[in-house]
Amino acid sequence: MQGSRSATVFNDLPEWVVVHEILVRLPVKDVLRCHAVHRSWRSGTSTDAFILDHHRYQPSLPIINHGKGISRVVRTSGDDLKIRPVLRHEYDVIVHRATCDGLLILSQQEQSDFYVCNPATRKCASLPHPPRRPHFLVSVAGFYRHHTSGEHRVLWVSYPWSYTLLDGSDVAIESLEYFVLMVGSDQPRSIQWPTVPEQRFIPDNWFYHCRAVHHRGSLHWAMGLNITVFDTIAETFRQMSRPTQLGDMVSLMDMGGALALCRTSSECVTTLEDVWVLQDYDAETWGFLYQINLSVMEASLPLDLQIKYVRSMAVMNERELLVQNRRSRILHCDIDGVFLENVESEEHENHWTLSWHRLQESMISLPLFETQKQEAVNKEPLFSIVL
Repeated sequence: MQGSRSATVFNDLPEWVVVHEILVRLPVKDVLRCHAVHRSWRSGTSTDAFILDHHRYQPSLPIINHGKGISRVVRTSGDDLKIRPVLRHEYDVIVHRATCDGLLILSQQEQSDFYVCNPATRKCASLPHPPRRPHFLVSVAGFYRHHTSGEHRVLWVSYPWSYTLLDGSDVAIESLEYFVLMVGSDQPRSIQWPTVPEQRFIPDNWFYHCRAVHHRGSLHWAMGLNITVFDTIAETFRQMSRPTQLGDMVSLMDMGGALALCRTSSECVTTLEDVWVLQDYDAETWGFLYQINLSVMEASLPLDLQIKYVRSMAVMNERELLVQNRRSRILHCDIDGVFLENVESEEHENHWTLSWHRLQESMISLPLFETQKQEAVNKEPLFSIVL
């Protein structure tokens, strides 16, 4: 039988080859299926070392938010790009807040309840958050793994429900409070924000719209004319300089393991200008990488795909980009402006938002998943995981 011959081939291989050279490269779903084949495969793929190695082999894929859930962009066997669902919900109440190690943090739109889930393993739990002050809300500013302890932790921010005071003045940045909370804990620890004279006021909604970029063990946000850095080991803030000639309308991204900045000229111009890359992290020296000119691509597009302006952009790799030019269109192109394809969806959805977040599958679990397992049996979930 074919199955017997296949088993014999694997049995003839050393176990370390099967586990650390073959199974480590498979998607999560396939590794979990292999648990039922051999007891040694199950134990070999359940160690912390294997789980972390396996996670590093998985592709980092752009996330798309839409009215009925969250999807991701995947490359099919035919090398085409497709939009495939990760989770669905019945009502427009779930918002994606942060991603780390294949784990997602989601919340209801009014931010009353937060959840952490691993779509690949279909595990989910409620996420405790710091107490709210009167007239203040809390939100997720960052999500990371503390490498010294191995704990997954959340950086929370507490902020006024209104950014403008009654006298019309802006809310001072000192009004914000930051807390670190281990996932599953309800004992927050206050974190001090750095004193920076030129950033006295809150950049409007920065923690809501500006995603944190993981790089070299720190979280990075492009804020104003600086980059704010949170060291996830020391758990302290600092500021990093960046090219001021880019202005304040920039996007920060991880481009092939390097920190990069990209500026959009305006909503009426289809040129994404001046992609810069951080050449020396410690010296904080940046260098011009290339300029993306989408007007070249626009000339060859059908009328129904033509780019009026760029809503958002995501990097697939050092040569390929995803560009959203309207709510229902995501285009695949290269950095020279050559149109490659229109990214098709498996969902019947007309309102897409190309997120700055990315999903890199993992088998990572959290103690919180097990402690809430029994409690969640009788609760109806707000969303369903379909990855």
